[in-house]
Amino acid sequence: MAITRRPFLSVLAVVPFVLAACGGGDDEAAATTTVAPTTTVPVPATTAAPATTAAPTTTTTVPTTVTDGATVVVANASSVNGSAGRMSEILAGAGFEMGTPTNSTEGKLGATKVYFAAGDEAALAVAESLVRLLGGAVELLELPTVPPVASSDLGPATVLLTLGDDFADQDPTVSVGG
Repeated sequence: MAITRRPFLSVLAVVPFVLAACGGGDDEAAATTTVAPTTTVPVPATTAAPATTAAPTTTTTVPTTVTDGATVVVANASSVNGSAGRMSEILAGAGFEMGTPTNSTEGKLGATKVYFAAGDEAALAVAESLVRLLGGAVELLELPTVPPVASSDLGPATVLLTLGDDFADQDPTVSVGG
């Protein structure tokens, strides 16, 4: 029985050498292990949501109606008797400072005119407001040295509205919501 053990032990003693020669050892297996290559992918930093730009706002500026700073006189240049007095009442109700209505020396006009005292910014602002109130198609002029009114004197007034047939006995404040 001892003989039978020896060949077995000899075989066992030779097996590690054979395995090592054939590449079956642990050291070589570790040395030939292939590791899959790794790829480093940069992770972007937290990105903020893209900035949003609001659509541009369109602003429409409506001119302010200036009623203070100048006295207005209405002179009738229409074919409708008493229309200067009635227009004066309407404009006073809209907030304008009014002088005494009179008659124009320009004769009968088909189109209304608005005059203002030259160099008087307040008179110009009030006159421009009257023009807008009357729809913008009214002629805006500097007041002549001798105003075209029956008395040739406007007193303290610096704005003259010569009322033609186009606005005689009409309420311009109704058409603009005033």
